Amino acid sequence: MALIAQQRLSPEVRERIDRLLFNGRYTIRDIAVCADQIRSGPPRPGARSFPVDEACPIVAGTVTVNTAPWHYINIPIPTKEKDLEKFCTQGDCIVDQIERFTNVLRDSNDDAARRQALLFLVHFLGDIHQPLHAVDRACDQGGNRERVNFYLGDEQRANESLHRVWDSDLVDKLMKDSGVADEQELALDLERRIDDEEAQGWAQATVPQIAWESWRLAKKRVYRGIPFQDFCDKNTKPAKATDLTSGYETAGMRTVREQLMKAGVRLAAALEGAVTH
Repeated sequence: MALIAQQRLSPEVRERIDRLLFNGRYTIRDIAVCADQIRSGPPRPGARSFPVDEACPIVAGTVTVNTAPWHYINIPIPTKEKDLEKFCTQGDCIVDQIERFTNVLRDSNDDAARRQALLFLVHFLGDIHQPLHAVDRACDQGGNRERVNFYLGDEQRANESLHRVWDSDLVDKLMKDSGVADEQELALDLERRIDDEEAQGWAQATVPQIAWESWRLAKKRVYRGIPFQDFCDKNTKPAKATDLTSGYETAGMRTVREQLMKAGVRLAAALEGAVTH
């Protein structure tokens, strides 16, 4: 996603970002996963851990608050509520944090604060396009408590969280099926697929609209075929892991491809508007 955005930035904004990131020492791709690496608060079940890259502490500065709730918004499935603030206590959700860091990046004169804002903004605009960062079904923690078996060719990834499937497994399938070797090749392939007219429409979406878009994808596609479990009931015994069908995985891969393209387009548009100096 960051690689797609990087390709779409104007020379002026790319130069400003280079200056902000220590005169080109790092790129937005280098800091794209830093928000996970410096994440504080208890990890969710099945969450991945990351080694801390050199760039992360340098760009992030000191983070002393619990940033874990900033990565998602728990919109229940189902819900009749239309106001996202009902699910965002005291600004501790991805929607409010994207808007906050956009303002910091655009308006602050403190380069350290702007670097930190850039770090979080790049990451959160990716997270919000992953459908399970915008939902909660019966206390399943955005699919982290749902267990599934994923198949990548002859490789079985058994008893994984549904959240991880949508975070990484489907990206792996997309790369394998596209015949690309690495993220750079994948970004180039996705960039070639983006229709300019369609991209103009994507770039107009507001942050709340993106959150609802992801919620609808989760409701319609992500949970399709996943048996309902009431994780709010502590007496409920976890069911066996669900075998994901090849049809589910293929449809999921197509969704992931489009979400990556949308995220890249929208991140580039956000940076064009926010990196003004």
